[in-house]
Amino acid sequence: MMIEDKYLIKILKIIAYTNVPIIILGYWILPQALGWFLGSLASAIRLIWLYDNVSKTLILSEKKAKIAAAKGYYLRFFSLIVYAVTVVYFIKPDIVMFGMGLLAGQLAIFINAIKERFYPE
Repeated sequence: MMIEDKYLIKILKIIAYTNVPIIILGYWILPQALGWFLGSLASAIRLIWLYDNVSKTLILSEKKAKIAAAKGYYLRFFSLIVYAVTVVYFIKPDIVMFGMGLLAGQLAIFINAIKERFYPE
């Protein structure tokens, strides 16, 4: 899958930029850094998956699109729950930072909206 949407690429870059300080400080704060990194990784993958699902449903009829959107949502949600339980049970990162990392996609969208509001291109 080739990601061509400029907006999605900007959001993924912001998520990657939030990982840079965590990677630099990772040696000293390993459980927190691991939690943030694994959470933001899941957030980025979920965002790409959502983009892929939406782009596939745009060509469907309304009824099929609703069914595909619901299936996609529940599959992403179930996958996220399985991933989160697996990470917390086996890797044991800091749970608070892991949860904050899971919100990295939403945080990146919010940061991008503020940037576009005050610094339009």
